[in-house]
Amino acid sequence: MRSQLSLPCLALLLGLCSSLGAAENTKPEESKRPLILLTNDDGINSAGIKALMKALPRVADVVVVAPATNNSGVAQSLTYRGNLKVYKRDAPEELKDSPHKPLALYAVEGTPATCVLLGLSNFAQGRSFDMVISGINPGTNIGADGNLSGTVGAARMGADMGVAGLAVSSGGRSANAADVAASLARFIEQVFSVGVEKGILFNVNYPRGGPDDWKGAAVTGIGAGKYLIHYRQLSDEEKKAAEESEKSEEAEGTPAQAGALLFRARFGSSPGDPVEGTASHGISNGKICVTPIPSLSLTEKAAQKGLLATRARLAQLEFFK
Repeated sequence: MRSQLSLPCLALLLGLCSSLGAAENTKPEESKRPLILLTNDDGINSAGIKALMKALPRVADVVVVAPATNNSGVAQSLTYRGNLKVYKRDAPEELKDSPHKPLALYAVEGTPATCVLLGLSNFAQGRSFDMVISGINPGTNIGADGNLSGTVGAARMGADMGVAGLAVSSGGRSANAADVAASLARFIEQVFSVGVEKGILFNVNYPRGGPDDWKGAAVTGIGAGKYLIHYRQLSDEEKKAAEESEKSEEAEGTPAQAGALLFRARFGSSPGDPVEGTASHGISNGKICVTPIPSLSLTEKAAQKGLLATRARLAQLEFFK
């Protein structure tokens, strides 16, 4: 059974995994290319992360440390009890003969934030990571949604650990993953050319469609309404069908108890027009939205300074012109 915990248990997790990758940390010649830790919450075999495996190595060195299975909606929780299972993986078949592929791939039986901590402390190959990138998530993560998202949680963990973090999500789900990955690689290349502030999270959201449909890019602010998540109790007929379908088993393999009430989540959208200047407004107008957010590990003064410096650097990029 997997247990999860929030940020205060960082020291415990790092202690558990400090020796796991000792053999991997042989020190090669220092590369001048940036080093990216790539993860996600949909699992190492998802279309979004595979698109980034193909695009990002053209502009940086990449090490993939991602969940072995889907971990959507786990936010920044950690897997910390017992031994953490990690499997070394080969590059996807379509990349095996490519000169542009990740340096190494690891599938982890743990949450996205756990993958980040594990990768930062064990799989940097004798170097230091310059950025944590998480995605591509199939579906946007705007405003308060980012508090629930495993995609954003992983990138935020990178920022909390003093590395720049970037979460990338797409309103086109997986249909435009290749276009989003190629566009993001160009953005990352430009970002590294002007320098990256540590402790800053970039929450990047792409609209539906492809480059011909996008209406440029914008640096946006936070805010996109409240959560609209409700739990509806299933009727007796729905409950019977659900129990048969799930073979009367609840999550984690625990047998369902007789008489249990069954509820199902329903998600909605915030009413009213999006506020101008937010990612919600930008996405609704077909723009790629980049929202810089300071880590909660920073003091207020450091956060304000980092945010102002980040916005000034982003203003220099051709990506937004």
